[in-house]
Amino acid sequence: MAEKNEDDLRLKRGEETRRSLIQATITAVARNGLSGTTLNVVALLAGVSRALVGFHFSSKEQLLDAALENALDTYDKSLKAALASVSGDPLPQITACIKHDIQFAATHNELLSLWFAAWGEVRVTNKYRQSLLPIDHNYRDEIAAFLTTLLQNPVEAKRRATMLDSFIYGVWLECHIDPDSYQLADNLLIAESLVQLVSSTKFA
Repeated sequence: MAEKNEDDLRLKRGEETRRSLIQATITAVARNGLSGTTLNVVALLAGVSRALVGFHFSSKEQLLDAALENALDTYDKSLKAALASVSGDPLPQITACIKHDIQFAATHNELLSLWFAAWGEVRVTNKYRQSLLPIDHNYRDEIAAFLTTLLQNPVEAKRRATMLDSFIYGVWLECHIDPDSYQLADNLLIAESLVQLVSSTKFA
């Protein structure tokens, strides 16, 4: 029993260290960019030895992959919670998605830095395209499906879903580049107006 408890404790400590290293990687990318994020920098931010970083992650690439997966998981859980708080009708679901993304940008700026850095670096971008871009497409498809229910026109629904998606990318870029001037309340109001516009059968 004592050995099992010790094994459980080691496992727990290992998981905590791994989470700490992933968070340190996200922070390092936000502060220093990808080129300035080294295993030594991550070790310093996490408050552990360089050897311990190497025990959990054999390379910087592994750390970045784990950081991107963590960012996606954080986003996914946050979005699901937002959608669970509203009815299943199309319009509230669309509104919840767009408002969630605007608020997410304001509260997870380090994750925005990680994503923008990944999109701008060839190796990481290729990894993103393989594993995470399909999830981005699925998000847009879900918005399009909601709009199709309202508009009864799949082609038009897809076009308007792209408009909403482009708006979110712009909001995220604004928050990433100039977070101090980011106007959360104004962007939420704009989002409400935009959702009403694209969900209207009178809009063409």
